Amino acid sequence: MAKQKTPAYLRLENKNKHHNNDDLKAMIEKEKEMKGDSDLISEAPDTLSELGKQYYNFLVSQLVERDILSNLDIPILEQTADCLDKMQIADEKLNKEGLFQDAQDSRGNKFLKEHPAVATKQKYLNQFRYCAGQLGLSPSSRAQIAQNAFESKKEEEKPLNKLLDKKKNK
Repeated sequence: MAKQKTPAYLRLENKNKHHNNDDLKAMIEKEKEMKGDSDLISEAPDTLSELGKQYYNFLVSQLVERDILSNLDIPILEQTADCLDKMQIADEKLNKEGLFQDAQDSRGNKFLKEHPAVATKQKYLNQFRYCAGQLGLSPSSRAQIAQNAFESKKEEEKPLNKLLDKKKNK
């Protein structure tokens, strides 16, 4: 798997040696341009339960300080908060009823089987991992696109490429 791109502002803070400061500042501007508005991010969607809204607000409060969220991130934030809510419900059920249940096969033999809430929690945990990864990837994806656009522009500005473009346009 390819390494995820780090947003330019982090590379600037960490004194990245692969790009000079002017390049990083230009990438930061491109990333901001691509991010879009974030005016709707602070209100939790009505589709979430009360606990889900609390999770949503917590996630937003932690991520908004980094100035990486935009309105485009609302659905993934909503799904992440919903996963946390559903895992909490499964945990409460498991704590109350236990991890295993008594069961009986067709011959009347008794045995213990895993509580169905274990599988439910696992499904939501997997979905949560994916969503959480996407929340980390969204800024990285914007960084990747911004870096590609920046490098493409830089490539166009090379003297040889300018000459070739002039020759094509004649």
